[in-house]
Amino acid sequence: MIELILIGTIAGLVMGTVGVGGGALIIFGLSAIAGFPQKIAQGTTLLIVAAPISLLAAWQYHRQGLVDVKAGLIVMAAFLIFSLVGALVAGHLPNHILKILLGLIFLFMGVRMILSGWSAFSGLHP
Repeated sequence: MIELILIGTIAGLVMGTVGVGGGALIIFGLSAIAGFPQKIAQGTTLLIVAAPISLLAAWQYHRQGLVDVKAGLIVMAAFLIFSLVGALVAGHLPNHILKILLGLIFLFMGVRMILSGWSAFSGLHP
């Protein structure tokens, strides 16, 4: 129980502070720390970070003028459609393959950010 509270606390602080999807941290915490199988960690995380949590954090950013609503709605439309596709695919993949894919995605993003700084991700807004 304590480890689950700790996972939620850390993920919430990081998500609210730097805008990183808390889901990535929660998946890691549930699988690596709490010992959940990868598919259950991913499914549980989707329940946790669904609309109520994301909307509260997004509303706070919006109140500060820090949300591009048009860009957000465009990305959200694609996100909604393809998250369903991804969930269907994930249901057919073994847990170890999902862990490897997730790790490779994080590795790629981390290396890209370290080598090129934030400028590589800020092409939409100067």
